[in-house]
Amino acid sequence: MPNWAEGSLKLRGKSENIASALKEMLLNDTVTLEDKWDGELLTFNSTASYFYINGTRLAFFDKKQIEVWLEEEFCTVELDNFNQAWSAIPENYQEISSKFDVDIKIFTFECGMGFTQEIEISKGEIIKNICYEYDDYQWEVPFSNLGG
Repeated sequence: MPNWAEGSLKLRGKSENIASALKEMLLNDTVTLEDKWDGELLTFNSTASYFYINGTRLAFFDKKQIEVWLEEEFCTVELDNFNQAWSAIPENYQEISSKFDVDIKIFTFECGMGFTQEIEISKGEIIKNICYEYDDYQWEVPFSNLGG
């Protein structure tokens, strides 16, 4: 059984590109989409208790509903309760970034192995992929009980 890196995933770009990226990432047999107010509010509902992220190795959002407000032409959306087995894999997100012209930023905590990870992808290129290790994880890291 894997340890889980847990944190958040952000998307930044034009609203219509973020909407398209999220649809590609989340829609499957267990997920429905409500599109309200001309696309300003997207509500994804899952019949499972999670949203598996298509095209990844064991990455998901641990919730039954995701609401995304896209009120501005260019915006940033943060999705919490992001999990991926062992650690986030930046290569899993490069195609989404490139295909939909969105920037992706992931920050995870993994208390079991005592590290945090920061990933940034722009135009399909990995800009940052850093794992931080700590002398005293419980003391030095905020939200130090996440992951594991």
